[in-house]
Amino acid sequence: MDRRSFHKAVGLSILGAGAIGPARAWTAPDGRREAVRRRVGEDHKAWARKHFRGMENLFLPSFTADFAQLDEEGIRADVRQAARQGFFSTLPVNLGLKSRDESRRLLEIVADEARGKILVTAGVGGRTFDEQVDGLRFAERAGASQIFLSLQRAETEAQVVTAARRLIEATDLPIVLYGQPDDEFMRFHPSGLPLDAFDRLASLPNVIAVKFTQVMNLATAYELAARVSDRLLIGPVHLEAVPLLASRHHVQWSGQWTVEALQSPERPYGVEFIDHIGNGRMKEALEKYWILHPAYQAFYELQGPPLRLGGHPWCHQKYYQWLTGGNGGLLRDLGESAQRVPPLDAAGRRAIREVFKTVGIGTVDLPDEAFMVGNAAYQRGTRVRDLKGTPQYVT
Repeated sequence: MDRRSFHKAVGLSILGAGAIGPARAWTAPDGRREAVRRRVGEDHKAWARKHFRGMENLFLPSFTADFAQLDEEGIRADVRQAARQGFFSTLPVNLGLKSRDESRRLLEIVADEARGKILVTAGVGGRTFDEQVDGLRFAERAGASQIFLSLQRAETEAQVVTAARRLIEATDLPIVLYGQPDDEFMRFHPSGLPLDAFDRLASLPNVIAVKFTQVMNLATAYELAARVSDRLLIGPVHLEAVPLLASRHHVQWSGQWTVEALQSPERPYGVEFIDHIGNGRMKEALEKYWILHPAYQAFYELQGPPLRLGGHPWCHQKYYQWLTGGNGGLLRDLGESAQRVPPLDAAGRRAIREVFKTVGIGTVDLPDEAFMVGNAAYQRGTRVRDLKGTPQYVT
């Protein structure tokens, strides 16, 4: 899966029509009612400092045994599981979804189940500006809390800023920028990031944060943080970089990635680590880091190579989530894009179980058959014989 395919997967094709609705009340995960300001120009950044705190995971879809439809019961179970994990937000990924309507339906289900439990990030879908704006309108109506935005390639850095700003100013939702180096951006800076563009966009009132992708090198992370951390929350994924960055810049969140690779609801190591970091408790944070380090290192070694190609070991990520209480379920066949990521085989499954055991994370007492069909379907009586194939999975 190349970078364009990955951006298409993360950027939901959430196309729809309609005007921006009025400000709405939002139920915070702790049960308090908060009036969320929804007009550009109001203090989105203060809202983010208060609520955009902790760990945010990636949300992968669940399907019926014939892979023809979304499994709504499994999807809702995964939303509840993300809340039990202690995550403050989740990002639904448009992975293997085949239509605009299906992508919209995934976001609708996630946002409906998340209401009052957890925030929801939506991507930007569509090919034209008008389609993208329609997608933003739909995300607002569906109940998304913020938007995840990748910068578009362009001939000049000014054009990068203009394209991003048009979308940012078309919505009243908070915006999270994606710090993902790209060879096409090396004309602007040797890091592969358009740093001047990030610097300019950071001052927009509804731009609240920037994600530092997991394989971003430390020099790039240092320079991007120095440019924007006075206005944006920085969200490094590479946990080895977090203590160093936090020694100079405020860090209070990390996302969006498979945090389930290093924690469970009973052992929320990742959530505890970032909480210590955000509250300036470096000694406690480092103690927690060395507990979770074997699990994080194993995940980094698994994910790093395909991530550099723009892909993810998706089936492994689903297995991580399932072992710690998620719904599981195989994903649709991703075709040629799956050739760059490893399939989940018996050795891979054993390795994941072993690393959880090493760090004291308990796993579900269910057969792998339940993972293959998804817990919700397994409880309904679905079995492997009912599946129409086993994509990205080797028995």
